[in-house]
Amino acid sequence: MIAKILAKGAAADIVGYVMREFHDKEQFTDDTWRVIDSDGILGNDYRRIVDSFDIGASLNKRISKPIGHIAVSFDRVDLPRLTDEFMVQLAKEYMECMGIRDTQYLIVRHLETGSPHFHIVYNRVNLHGKAIDESNNFDKSRDATKAIKLKYGLTFSPKKKLYEDAIAEMKPKIQAAMYRCKSWDEFRRRLAPAGITVEFYNDRDTGKPQGIRFSDDDFTFNGSKIDRAFSYKRLDKFFAKNAGIRETQPQQSAPISVTTKVKESPVANVVESIIETGCQAIGGLFQVGPGYDPEEQSFINRMKKKPKKKKGRSL
Repeated sequence: MIAKILAKGAAADIVGYVMREFHDKEQFTDDTWRVIDSDGILGNDYRRIVDSFDIGASLNKRISKPIGHIAVSFDRVDLPRLTDEFMVQLAKEYMECMGIRDTQYLIVRHLETGSPHFHIVYNRVNLHGKAIDESNNFDKSRDATKAIKLKYGLTFSPKKKLYEDAIAEMKPKIQAAMYRCKSWDEFRRRLAPAGITVEFYNDRDTGKPQGIRFSDDDFTFNGSKIDRAFSYKRLDKFFAKNAGIRETQPQQSAPISVTTKVKESPVANVVESIIETGCQAIGGLFQVGPGYDPEEQSFINRMKKKPKKKKGRSL
């Protein structure tokens, strides 16, 4: 059992990730994930769940990133024991150890990989409008997982096994983030809720980006180590093709594959992107160029032809 404390953010993005709202629906069908438990949530569809979290977060507007996200995974050896009911029990005991109580939460189990795991999405604002105490979270998480593993006799995986599992877990997450992705910025925003960060390294001679690394805090891998398709050059060409442009314009610190760099934020705002796209489309339809007035043009022509008066002495 391993727990990873992932990036905090907005409900729309984190719930969207765990419920596969922004993934390829043909690959991530309804049988590849399911909600196994929740509390304080009104409704079971994506929009209502997001609204429920947003309403809860409004009790304390001083918290800018109100939604917490923790992924808990297990060794494949324990899979026969890991029923939905047992996972919920483990999740509740873990949250209790972490001090995540009296607040809204959602537990989603993912089934698309061979590594059994679930995601805990919780409101960092509790039902009384106070912030959840998250001090020493990483230490508390380490102690909690160790205590639970000992209590239930769950498998302690060796380091090499964890290394191999990390690669196996990263690959489908990266593939999912690539779906219809058009830029490096968009790619990084999609990977953030999955707990994966992207780093670039430059050529010593030219100073231009030549490689990419993926990290989940515990492990860091070169892109080609995970899959040859994840090399910097291949991903750059892939994004450029999706964007419909011939060449990319990478920057040394943050390569991109579109002609205009989008301002980066820790969490992608999906609604804002949709509105922006719609506005651009509408703007294109109603854009008006310089008008042509026949009468005005005729007047200008007459003025050009009007003979000039000769200068002379007046009598």
